[in-house]
Amino acid sequence: MPSPADPAQRPAQLILTNGLRVRLLPLTASSQSAALIRVHAGSHDAPTAYPGLAHFLEHLLFLGSRDYHAAQSLMPFVQGCGGQLNASTRERHTDFFFQLPASHFREAMLRLLDMLANPLLDPDAQLREREVLDAEFQARAQDAETLCDAALGFGIEASHPFSGFHAGNRDTLPVEDPAFQQALTGYHRRFYQASEIELLLAGPQTAEQLLQLAERADATLSSGSSFSQRVLPLRRSSNQWLRLQLDNAQPRLLLAFVLDGLSGHSALALDYLGLWLASEAHGGLAQRLRETGLCRSVKLRMPYWHEGQGVAVIELLPTEEGLSRRATLVDAVLDWLRFFSSEAHWVPCFDEYRRVCLRSLQGAEPLAQLRHWVEPLAWSTSSDKAAIRQAFVALMAGMLDSAPLVLTADGIDLDPVDTSGFSLRLGVESPQQSSPVDWAWQRPARNPWLNLDVQRHEARDFPTALRWSGPQDKSGQGALFLKWQFTDGQPPTGLWHALSQTLQPSIWAARQAGVSLRFEDFGSAWVLRLEGYAEAVPSILDEIIGLFTAPPARAIVEGRRHADKQASLRGDEMLLRQLLDRLPRLLALGPANAGTVSYDDAAELIRIWQSARWQAMAVGFAKDMSGPLVNALKILPGEPAPSAVAGTVFRAHKLWHSIGVEQFTNETAFLLFCPLPDPTPECEAAWRVLAQLIEGPFFRRLRSELQLGYAVFSRFSQFGSYAGIVFGVQSPTASAAQILEHVDAFLSTFSEALSHQPGEVSEQAAREASERHVADSELRARAGQAWQGFLSGLEIDHPTQVAAAMRVLSPNDLIAALDELRSAAGGWVAVANARAPDASWSVAP
Repeated sequence: MPSPADPAQRPAQLILTNGLRVRLLPLTASSQSAALIRVHAGSHDAPTAYPGLAHFLEHLLFLGSRDYHAAQSLMPFVQGCGGQLNASTRERHTDFFFQLPASHFREAMLRLLDMLANPLLDPDAQLREREVLDAEFQARAQDAETLCDAALGFGIEASHPFSGFHAGNRDTLPVEDPAFQQALTGYHRRFYQASEIELLLAGPQTAEQLLQLAERADATLSSGSSFSQRVLPLRRSSNQWLRLQLDNAQPRLLLAFVLDGLSGHSALALDYLGLWLASEAHGGLAQRLRETGLCRSVKLRMPYWHEGQGVAVIELLPTEEGLSRRATLVDAVLDWLRFFSSEAHWVPCFDEYRRVCLRSLQGAEPLAQLRHWVEPLAWSTSSDKAAIRQAFVALMAGMLDSAPLVLTADGIDLDPVDTSGFSLRLGVESPQQSSPVDWAWQRPARNPWLNLDVQRHEARDFPTALRWSGPQDKSGQGALFLKWQFTDGQPPTGLWHALSQTLQPSIWAARQAGVSLRFEDFGSAWVLRLEGYAEAVPSILDEIIGLFTAPPARAIVEGRRHADKQASLRGDEMLLRQLLDRLPRLLALGPANAGTVSYDDAAELIRIWQSARWQAMAVGFAKDMSGPLVNALKILPGEPAPSAVAGTVFRAHKLWHSIGVEQFTNETAFLLFCPLPDPTPECEAAWRVLAQLIEGPFFRRLRSELQLGYAVFSRFSQFGSYAGIVFGVQSPTASAAQILEHVDAFLSTFSEALSHQPGEVSEQAAREASERHVADSELRARAGQAWQGFLSGLEIDHPTQVAAAMRVLSPNDLIAALDELRSAAGGWVAVANARAPDASWSVAP
């Protein structure tokens, strides 16, 4: 068993009576528990006659089981506990995972096991869920990464499953056909049994308690023999380059390396290579290509990997100049790979890789640790360095001995091609040639935040604008929040984008050092968040301050370019997620000044900083870290603002923001945010409990019953200083006006449901009240809760007051809160890629 002192020690694997493989991770300092089940079968193992069957089964398992009907199943249970869960079907495995407060872990595990072992697979539910999966298929048909991977399949020999379609849609899932039902139950019976499954458990429970749950899982799952799945050879079908028409998305250039016959340690070798390919460090590939004006970023991803064969894709986001010089970019990447494969770089670069892996595990949440350890030969302190080095040599030879499959994805007009899955406009072109370039590569600089010599000492004088919140986090984590409020209006969005672009290398380096760095635009305020390894935070802040006050000129230019695109939506990211990202700024702008000013240059940035007033909050730091933090704060741009932030309540009106109306006519993305009408603990308590009670039924009604779309959610959220309930739907069939009608109809019927379930109201209120008391060990949750209250101008004991108010809630209190919600007592804000449905809405300019 790994100890808290050695988070990088791989937990031992146990094999139980029925063949279930188990890893247990007791985490005595955590108040959260997590589970991850990996079924060793995925989309490539489904019958070829029914593409998408494996993915479809993953969906169906959440729709009720023998002992837990849909309303009592795993998803609503975990959501009701304030936890997180998801599932993923990959080519050769399917994962189910969740994390929630430890007190509810056993009940969640019973639901997970029953849904895997005893699913209902109800025919009517299958018909409804097929429509949901088809909506997901249509959403993915707009996703740039999905389309690129489908295009790469045309460069692979058709005998291999990678070249086929596996996502599934309405046409490939004939649920009315008895043969399909036989295939579905046969797939479940064959693979959803103990010998084909791995189970990983983590939490504050003792090893014995975790083992008891694992043994329960082994006994619940059916027994059987494991299957040997045939692995077909993976080969290229052509040496030509491919060109894909990709509209409304950032152009990209992909170099795909088709690999076969590699060792098991090659997965770690690829992870090591991926770290250095994406490195933003000085002297690295990405930095060098950005300097030349050819490329904005580089990364390695693996759309397919199984038993030593896979497709490794180096993905570049080229500039306009880089797009016109694609051959130069291809040659640059290959030349860098030859440079990096040299023996001279192995020892220092692998040592840096080891430090990054170790830091990523320090302070990681239980689920993040499980997702690390489920991977075969995931890095640990006992990893075989010599075997990884040998695998890296073989990997480099495999990548450099033959030319990569090159795919360009941009807006060029192309003809459609015949495909059984996603619609593609695809063409071929001859490999291009470029003139030789002497790149003079250098080994990427080491990350200084991984090797710090911090002079720890207590601060003598604390700035009045800094709120210091204890206690000290025992795992060495900390969170620092900074807010700059601008006294004379909203800064131009181009300046925020300029600083955001400037921060990209720092965001990458901070992540390596175990610190999450976020820079957010709240309209009349900018917020910087640094959360993670406490000792690195002051050094990171020092560097950021210099970048904030003097960004490079090219960042200003890039900032303008990004700001100009704010009125549009991109096709390479989910529409609903893009709307959520914009909501904080839209709330701050309001109807009168929702437009943005156009001037944005270095001189304007100086003026903006002169008008800024900053406040800060530090959570979880040791007292002897206060000195380095305060020293960094002393040189912040702007002036400290010692007075508390005033609470904010949205004006009671209905405001509609239209974004990208003409771009995606085949998909509607719609957000409705309903701010709190009153910032009192009593109001927040009622709305938080109401949101939890709404979440599951809302999801089932709009997603499963009405089949409006794949992406449906509701929850209590805070955006900047505004808290409330948000509803989101992305639909390929319904308009924004229709979605709004469905939301209103749901809320109108929910009032009656509340009056008939007083026991559930009391149970949910008690559960929410207990979850408001975040354990000292949960640094990020505790810090996030404190910071949200700070942004809203609330007292530090506000969460305690909310919890107390929850304990005395009655169904009538919830009905009253629902009436406030429906009547827009706190206002409504809608954001959609559609126009307002009627004149009852104020329309933002």
